[in-house]
Parts: sequence; structure tokens; C-alpha cells
Amino acid sequence: MKPQLLITLLAAVISLAMSGEEFYDFKVNGIAYKINEDAPTTVSVAKEQDPNIAETNYTSYANLTGTLTLPERVTHDGVTYTVTAIGLEAFQGCAGLTGELVLPKTITLIDHWAFYQCSGLTGHVVIPDGVTMVGYGAFGECDGLRSVTVPASVQQLDPGSLDAPGLEAVVVLMDDITSIAARFKRGIFHYTSTGVDLSTCRLVVPAVAQQQYQAFIPWCDFEHVDLLENVDGQGTVDVSDVNMTINAMLGKISDPQVVTAADVNRDGAADVSDVNRIINAMLGKYPRLWDSSVTIDMSGSYDTDMEQSTYNGVTFAEWAAQYGKTTQCTGINIERIAPGIFFCNDIFGGCYSQILDAGFMYLMSCYLRVDNEGNVSLMSSYCPAWESGLGALTDGHYDSATATLSCNLMFNGRPFHIVLRLP
Repeated sequence: MKPQLLITLLAAVISLAMSGEEFYDFKVNGIAYKINEDAPTTVSVAKEQDPNIAETNYTSYANLTGTLTLPERVTHDGVTYTVTAIGLEAFQGCAGLTGELVLPKTITLIDHWAFYQCSGLTGHVVIPDGVTMVGYGAFGECDGLRSVTVPASVQQLDPGSLDAPGLEAVVVLMDDITSIAARFKRGIFHYTSTGVDLSTCRLVVPAVAQQQYQAFIPWCDFEHVDLLENVDGQGTVDVSDVNMTINAMLGKISDPQVVTAADVNRDGAADVSDVNRIINAMLGKYPRLWDSSVTIDMSGSYDTDMEQSTYNGVTFAEWAAQYGKTTQCTGINIERIAPGIFFCNDIFGGCYSQILDAGFMYLMSCYLRVDNEGNVSLMSSYCPAWESGLGALTDGHYDSATATLSCNLMFNGRPFHIVLRLP
């Protein structure tokens, strides 16, 4: 079931969004579409409206059965519209859908709960290149799905977005996730239901980014990581993978699974660019993300130094007093992910989430890099409420003797000085 807090928040959003308007503008071949206000020649796939069914019990397309192939364009009243999104709750609870789902290549968004509890969907779902966001619970409880491909264009995977418990493989095509790593959370695969078994599900990634996936949440939780360039699936990337790809190029292999695997970069065909990627993987031509010689360990649950930490020149203690509190900001967790690489759940030190009671959406999560001299630098950061990260982190230092992390931050033109101490 959906977490109650999220249901409440989404219900409020839905109520505002739907106030005074229909769920859709027109139907084509039984599928409803809503014209996008900011781009009137485009539409989003919408849920149906049934005024006889209470919203709390609503199941969109209750009579829809069989496979689902959504079009890239639809024509209504002489106007042709481009389909650019799968809308909020569009096919939620459509248990009658069976077989593989084919999504239009023109979409850029799969909204919250779009295919939630579509348990009859099976096989492999390819999220089209161009999609930048997959919303909360979008494929949650789609128990029949066995694999999913995430394109390089994706910038955000919300909690529960890929929570399909039957997944056996997740293919991610992003070559570089360093700058956006803090956007992704463990809840992607475990939020709405029992979750994906990351001890058996395979993660398949580009060789150039293998270390990144092994250093960032939630990808580092997968126990089995394979490389896209390992076409034959046997051992390491080697000459046999090159040969198999060339044979696929020349049409000497007809096995569709092999042909798909030979298209390493998933651009639609096995060609010279795929051979080049395999050779570069063989030669190890990709950067190292971490230095295994770094032994310093910052992990732990920190308290914020309320007198030393400041926001806009005012101490956290003074901020707390202004709000009539005696708040001691605690539970600032720092987790070691790889040598010299750490995840911090809130580098703001609780300023917004605890002193101002703004809640978890105002946590500034981040990845930090530290060397053996204790110098700390920023790798990536993200705050969901503002949909952005830090402008800068400077003068970062970790003192092993006192277990103290200090740094200066800049966010939206406002300076922070943060001091965190292990109690």
C-alpha cells in the first residue's frame, strides 16, 4: 500500500490540479488524453473519469485488457498531437493489462503512480530515451516485470518508481552519474511493496561508469553488477565480445537476445560505436572514482555544533531561540560508500528540517570525497524541495582526532558554516 503521508500529500496536489476540470480532453482508441496547457500541440496520456466511482476506490481503465502499446502521436478533430507524458495515475491498478508494455519514444515524463499495481505487465520495459523523470511508484507492484532499461536522459527516479518485485535485471545507460548521484535514493527499488531483491537482481551498467555505480546509492546495494560491454555474458569483457558484436553487425547472428546485447549503447543497432566501447572497456580506458589507499573514516551519526554552525551569519542556537525551541540538531548521518567517498543525509545540519520543522523534503543530501589529510570536497548534492543542489562547498575538513567535520556552504546566495561532531 502507499505510505499514508505520501497519499495525503498527493491527494492535496491532485485536488488542486483537478479542481474545476475534467480528467481528460478526448479519447482515441479507448485511451484518454489531456492537452498540455504549456504546449497545446502535445498531450499527456490521462486517466479516465468515472463520476460514479469514489476517487479513493478509483481504478483507471477498469475494462482495459491485453497488451498495451501507446502511440507517439494521436489525431483528434483534425489536429495531430504529440504524446509527451504518461500522466498522474494514468493506468493505476489496471490488472487486466497483460504482456509487454511499449511506451512512445516521444515522452519525457512518466508521472507518479502511472502503472502502479499493473501486475499483469510482463517481460521487459524500455523507458524511452528522452524521459527525464519517473515518478513515485510509477512501476510499483508491477510484479510481472522482469527487466527494465533506464536511459541516459533520466535525471530523477522517485521512491518506488522501479519497485517491481519480480525484476531480475536493471539496465542503466547513464555513462556519468557523479553530478546527479544525490538525486537517487534507496527507495527507488523498495518503497511501495516488498521491493526488488537486490541480492539476486542484476545491475547492468556501462564499463566507463562501473565504479560510480559501485559508489552511489542505491546502485551500490546490488550484489551482482554486469557490464553492457560483456555481450556474451561470459566472464570478462574480451575479444569474444568484439567478435560477437561484429557478427551481429554482419547479420551472422539471428538470436534476438544476442542482437540486443550487441547494441551496447542501445541506440538501435549494433555498429562500430559498440565495438569501440567494448575495446575501450577491455583496455580499461575510464577514470577511477576512488583511491583505495584512502583509509580515513567519517562514518557515524553526528550532532550539529549549534554555537559554531551559522546560517546567514546567525548561529543555529540563535535560530532555534527565535523559534522558541531548545533544538539540538541530531541524526546527521554520514555513511561510507567506498574508500574516501561518503554519503551525508543532510549537510545543512538540520537547519531546515529540524529547527524550522520544514520536514524531510528540505534535507540537503550529498556525496563527499575525503583524502587522508582530511580535506573534504563535494561530489554532488540535492534538495528535493528546491530541486537543486549546493552552489559550492569550500574549506571542507575532517579532524579525525576530534571526529569533527566543518565546511562552508553556499546555497541560493546564502552562506552556511557547518560544524558536525560525533557525540
